[in-house]
Formats: sequence, C-alpha cells, structure tokens
Amino acid sequence: MRWRWLQFFPAALLALAAGAAAPPAQQEPAAPVVRLDEILAAHPLREGDSQSSVELLRGQGVSAHLIQVRSRVRPHFHKDHGETVYLLEGSGIFILGDRAYPVKAGSLLMIPRGMIHSYEAKQPTKVLSLFDPPFDPADRIFVDQPVATP
Repeated sequence: MRWRWLQFFPAALLALAAGAAAPPAQQEPAAPVVRLDEILAAHPLREGDSQSSVELLRGQGVSAHLIQVRSRVRPHFHKDHGETVYLLEGSGIFILGDRAYPVKAGSLLMIPRGMIHSYEAKQPTKVLSLFDPPFDPADRIFVDQPVATP
C-alpha cells in the first residue's frame, strides 16, 4: 500500500517530458531599456523643424517620449493625460496656466490634466516627457496663447 503512488510515476514522468518538449508558455517580456544617446543619433531634429517627438516606451499606465524643441511648443492641454517633463538639455520658459517658469537642464515639471501649457526655448531643448495614461495624439488640444505672469 505504501508504494502505491509508484504506479503513477511513469505517467508523471511522461507528462513532465511532454511539457519540456512543448513550446514554452508565454513569459513576461524583459523590462525594456532604451538608450537616449542612440535614439538622439537615430532621430536628430531635422533642419527647419521646430520640434520632434519619439515614443521611447509604452506600458499599461504610462508612455515615455523624447521631445526636441528648437523654438517653441504651441499652447495646448490634455483632457485625459497628466504629463511629467524632465529637461535633459537646453533652457527656456515653460508656461503652465497663467504662470511662466524659467527652466534649464535638470528641471522637473508636473502638468496636471486640463492645464494649458507651452514652452519657449531660449536654447535648443531636449526633454523626457511621461504621459499617464499612455499618450494619445487626439488628446493634444491646441488653444490660443495663454497670458503668462512671472
């Protein structure tokens, strides 16, 4: 009686062997990694363009974008997206609502949903922009120039 389980052992071994020969179950993909220097080299801001945007990563709740600005970003808002902006290079004036903020490399800004914002570059600027939820271009709503106060 004690060794009765041995009768199932060959079937269990066959099941394990069949599982090993079968294609592997879908596994969670490795965390994506991008190199900004490589992205910048592959996507330079073209002559005559005032800005460009490259999506770097997209997940369930957020997307990351590399944005390059030569002169300005027109006033707009996002009805359904929050945005966090980190300046990698450059400097300028970031306008959030009716306030103007001087910014430079190393500045971090959080822009709530619905807030009108724009940017005037003093130097060519590169930013990392994170959208929550992931960015949808239809949610960029352009408006007239906001009146900024320092």
